[in-house]
Amino acid sequence: MSTQANKKAIGLFVIAALALVVGIIVIFGSGKFFKARNKFVAYFEGSVKGLRVGAPVVFRGVEIGEVTRINIYVIHEDQSFLIPVIFEINSDRFHAIGPDIKHREKYLANLIEKGLRAQLQMQSLVTGQLMINIDFYPDKPLSLVGDKGLTLPEDVMEIPTIQTPLQRIGKTLEEIPLSEILRRDPDLQRTHPKPRLF
Repeated sequence: MSTQANKKAIGLFVIAALALVVGIIVIFGSGKFFKARNKFVAYFEGSVKGLRVGAPVVFRGVEIGEVTRINIYVIHEDQSFLIPVIFEINSDRFHAIGPDIKHREKYLANLIEKGLRAQLQMQSLVTGQLMINIDFYPDKPLSLVGDKGLTLPEDVMEIPTIQTPLQRIGKTLEEIPLSEILRRDPDLQRTHPKPRLF
């Protein structure tokens, strides 16, 4: 009889423990484990300093997901580097009007053709933390890293990126041939003489 009582006690303990674990997941995970989450990747040019795992992904001011992984790919052929940023988007943040979408890859391709791009933006000026902003920039050129022979996991889709305004300004300044301008313009040389050491 004591053996049966022990079995019942153990069974009740196991059931109570499972119920407790499920309760913790629901309460502290905010239902995260039960949400439909789609994985995406974006390849950003230059440094991603300030971007961290857990950083928000935003669409027109609405938080729709978060960064889950930041990797570095080394390309041996030209000794260059790629920084793929993997992020997840909560599909329950979007409510479709009209017929259901059966082929999400084709639907995403259409959105990309219309100018859907990912861009790094400042999340906080105080901390310098970054976030990913997704919006439509139809005037920006389309460039997908996946088109360059890089294979992606089957469940990850790529969203093309655009530079931040600061990156564009920096690139423009780098392309200005200052030494050439100074060499060709004698007036500039007179107003900016070479400093003498002694």
